[in-house]
Amino acid sequence: MARRRRILSEEERDLWRRVTRDVETTQRPPAPTVVDEPAAAPQPIQPKPVIRRATRIVKPVGPTNPGVTTPAPPIPAPSGLDRKTEERLRKGRRTPDARLDLHGLSAARAHAALKIFIADSQAMGRRCVLVITGKGMDVDPGFGEVAPGVLRREAPRWLATPPLSHMIVNVSQAHAKHGGGGALYVYLKRKR
Repeated sequence: MARRRRILSEEERDLWRRVTRDVETTQRPPAPTVVDEPAAAPQPIQPKPVIRRATRIVKPVGPTNPGVTTPAPPIPAPSGLDRKTEERLRKGRRTPDARLDLHGLSAARAHAALKIFIADSQAMGRRCVLVITGKGMDVDPGFGEVAPGVLRREAPRWLATPPLSHMIVNVSQAHAKHGGGGALYVYLKRKR
């Protein structure tokens, strides 16, 4: 579908003239002139190098830049839950058995508190707990971009790695009435 061109008002045209008045146009350099030279001996044709594609991708073992944190892995797709439980969580009909609010904690303290909370909750036989990370925003000082807060970014990664991942059946974003994007439902495995 073709877009219709909008006709500029006189004020817009005047503004455009003022903006472009001081702009210098770049000119292309003149084309090189051809000078007749005596014929030189023909050069032998060099074969082109063969470029082969890598057959295996090698991933770096450690962080390539220690100052940059890697983005949090996405929250894993719902798994291990029956459809009814999954639907109750999605619609906010499942009331969490306990909640942990990480607001105001440093990343190190929040990680330690999360480990203790998940382990204690599983030991007490709780199945569904709510972890509140908040929706905090970080501003990247180099570029001025806004990114999710540290706890919101790191909590899913902490939950997806051992030892916490061994205690968890499912992690999903909380319903709006329980905190929405600033909270996570953590569905725990039964204590054996």
